[in-house]
Amino acid sequence: MEQRLTVSGHYAGAVSRAVATVLDVLIVVSSFTIGLAGLDLLTTAFWGLSVRRPPSTIGLGVLAFCYAFGFLAIVARTPGQSLVGLRVVRSDGATLRPGQALLRVLAFPVSVLPAGLGFLPIVFHREHRALHDLIAGTAVVYDWGDRPAQLPAPLSGFLARAARPGDSP
Repeated sequence: MEQRLTVSGHYAGAVSRAVATVLDVLIVVSSFTIGLAGLDLLTTAFWGLSVRRPPSTIGLGVLAFCYAFGFLAIVARTPGQSLVGLRVVRSDGATLRPGQALLRVLAFPVSVLPAGLGFLPIVFHREHRALHDLIAGTAVVYDWGDRPAQLPAPLSGFLARAARPGDSP
């Protein structure tokens, strides 16, 4: 049986990070929509007041901030990152501190606002760090917890053979 190469601890690429972000956005927007609909139903039924106006935009921003900061500060990964097998660490690989989690969440809009240009370093930077990672001194790595993240056996075998040019398949 061929040995499988592990990717645990390696820097996460753009596709993995994008999938995790899309999952997190879906989770936040879905939970906010369901919560707001329930709150609107209750306030309309009991007091005749609707809560769908401007406070909903502010509420979505507050929920997104609390979601990202809370999960990063406590477990160093959001649910979307957890589903994809990612974890946020300090740039030296050590455990993320709550202060860095706060700085990373506050710096995230800096990556988004200039037309998403703050995400380009993920593709071009050696450590795949976005602008908000560089500001906060963080990095995103593959991490499945106790189970090592491994490449499929055929891919591991191919890469091992490619590393030894004198061997034939």
